[in-house]
Amino acid sequence: MRLTNNLLHLSLREAFLDIVPYYIISSIGILLIDVFNIDKQNANVVVLALLNITDIFIYVFPLFLTICIAHHLANNYHVHRFIIIGVSLLVFISLAWTIDENQNFHYEKNMTLYALIIPIICMYSYLFLSKISFLQIIKEDLVSKQLKVVVNSIIPVLIIYIFFILILPYLSLFVQTILFDVFHDTVESLSLMAKSFIQLVVTHVVWWLTGIHGTHVYMIFADTSYLNEEIFKNLTADVFFFAFLVTGGAGATLSLLIAIVLKSRNEYDRKIAYISLPFAVFNINEILLFGLPLIMNLTFVIPFLLVPIFNFAMSYMFFSYFPIPESTYTISWTTPVFLSGYFLGNGQTFIFVLLQLINLVVGVFIYYPFLKKYEEDKSLNQDAKKLRDKFGIKEEINTMNELKFLKTQAEIIQEQSDTHKMVDELISGDLLLYYQPKIDVTQNRCYGFEALLRFSKPDGTITGPYFISQIEKAGFAYVIDLWVIKKVYEDLNRWSIQGFNPKISINLSPESISDTYIVDKIIKRLKGKNIEIEILERTFAEEHSVFMNNIMKLKRNGFVISVDDFGTGFSSLQYLHTLPANIIKLDKALLDNTKTIEGKTLYRNISKMCLDLNYILIAEGIETQEDKEFVRSVGINIIQGFYFSQAIPFEKVKDYCNNF
Repeated sequence: MRLTNNLLHLSLREAFLDIVPYYIISSIGILLIDVFNIDKQNANVVVLALLNITDIFIYVFPLFLTICIAHHLANNYHVHRFIIIGVSLLVFISLAWTIDENQNFHYEKNMTLYALIIPIICMYSYLFLSKISFLQIIKEDLVSKQLKVVVNSIIPVLIIYIFFILILPYLSLFVQTILFDVFHDTVESLSLMAKSFIQLVVTHVVWWLTGIHGTHVYMIFADTSYLNEEIFKNLTADVFFFAFLVTGGAGATLSLLIAIVLKSRNEYDRKIAYISLPFAVFNINEILLFGLPLIMNLTFVIPFLLVPIFNFAMSYMFFSYFPIPESTYTISWTTPVFLSGYFLGNGQTFIFVLLQLINLVVGVFIYYPFLKKYEEDKSLNQDAKKLRDKFGIKEEINTMNELKFLKTQAEIIQEQSDTHKMVDELISGDLLLYYQPKIDVTQNRCYGFEALLRFSKPDGTITGPYFISQIEKAGFAYVIDLWVIKKVYEDLNRWSIQGFNPKISINLSPESISDTYIVDKIIKRLKGKNIEIEILERTFAEEHSVFMNNIMKLKRNGFVISVDDFGTGFSSLQYLHTLPANIIKLDKALLDNTKTIEGKTLYRNISKMCLDLNYILIAEGIETQEDKEFVRSVGINIIQGFYFSQAIPFEKVKDYCNNF
């Protein structure tokens, strides 16, 4: 799991995608009213219904958004869905709706922002409160699980509702006031052009981050009355915006749509583009924004901002040299591109159409490399496509891909849920570092110690690092590695004060060794100490330039490199003689096989080969006198395992070493 795939991100994207059909239906009403000038008075029943749905959607959209976000958050976090939907709606309606003396409902102007924020706040508040034991009415498993969950949700739901009804309006007003004051003081004195540029950037960032119209949010805390002023003679700021800066809608996405039609090889993306085209011509781009999706898509954030900014700069320079005549035409935000440019020239010149064409074409070229990257990330392997078509199994492959997609989504959600639980467990307890002795049996002394992770649960129980595989899957291994480096550094300093300087080996993940920052941190903290770096055998077989360069960098700075768990991975003889390592640790799995003649032969020959190649050999997993005698018979002198000792805490290491 990576940051961009966390459960909140996933839930928001799923929620906005669910609303796409209603955006499309609502857009039809906008086209009928603003573009085709349909008269409500003379419209038939079907057309009238389409006209009305646009007005209705304005009011129900925040409710839809609240329900969708609450639903997907609850589903992805494995929480009872109606509990989160219910409390989110209660808080939203209480804050966003007001009732006048005539019992009529009115929406607050920041209702859409409430719809985004409230389900998120309610979800995480419920997750926190539901874990507090004294708030749980039923603690025993005497009733069904569902009844227990529902009953135990009563107090958390009440706390969430009362707290946010009391606090959120004041907090919202405070934030709104602060933002308004900041913008008023900062922006008010700026030129009309500067105000327009700031609005362009802020509204696009809001659009991309939240999926909510940036202008709607911007108007909450900023004065946008300047949009009716002339930014150039005979050109108001709002016409400048929708006719030249955001052609096709926010992000100037008509350029992206054209890039998809011309260059995309992905059938789904092309279908979305064709469906979006009739609406994008009239600057309505929600279908494309949520269909691809662009919202919160890291691949498209740069062009989504860059294209409108380029259009701004290009149009500003253009209008500085070409004056605009007075026009008798009315131009609205839904006036199609080129037509608006022709109207702006009062039907007498195509010079402004040429500017729109230049902006549009340059936008296509800006979007294209990002579209290519986006498609590379999501497309099927091209060789697999060729084989699919060659052998006539297109339908079977498509079905398999659909099932694989659904399975992958389920696995992602489950993995993220498991990671969330694991992180909660780690936060509730403490990480510890224990040390397992390595014994040099020829000199009957401690050769050194391996630093091993342990976890102390809240009840005081000490367990092994059962969370390591989940940590690695989640992409958080570097966090543990950095903690180990810090802890070993502290322990070595404490021992040094006592005149004790043991050899310590630490295990690091491949990701950490491939991270130059972490390697530099190791060198800075542990250079000059008696340190061995243990790296899994499989990692060397997957070597790449950064990894190998960092290994050599560690060696140049005096660190000893050890190959851990040798024999459980690839054990390829072709690279054994080229390993940039000093030590090889034979895994316990090889020793377990020595109960047979073949297993003994394998262990003996691997040991001889490694010794002939001048590696220091360490035998892992020595648990019995028989194990000890066998590894000694094959020439191994350094032994690690329960036969001598389990891993021991810091306080016992010095005494163990001195008294061995």
